[in-house]
Amino acid sequence: MVAATLTLPFDVVKTQCQVALGAVEAVRVMPPHTDSTWLLLRRILAESGTRGLFAGFLPRIIKAAPSCAIMISTYEFGKSFFQRLNREQLLSP
Repeated sequence: MVAATLTLPFDVVKTQCQVALGAVEAVRVMPPHTDSTWLLLRRILAESGTRGLFAGFLPRIIKAAPSCAIMISTYEFGKSFFQRLNREQLLSP
């Protein structure tokens, strides 16, 4: 969840770049010069403030929580499964 929060501003920048590229492709013109990530971060901060950098926070957390739970559960299940399998192989002649 911490990683999802820390990377959210970069995801906002990526989304804005994708939207701009989609708009350019829709009208079939040459794309304008794209700004760097840092320039886009600064522009969003200037236009929308910190709130703009963290747009979509709740949906992202709602998406991240189940995926983390599935990943951790799968890891724990796999770990116990293979530990049990290794013990059984050591005990059988």
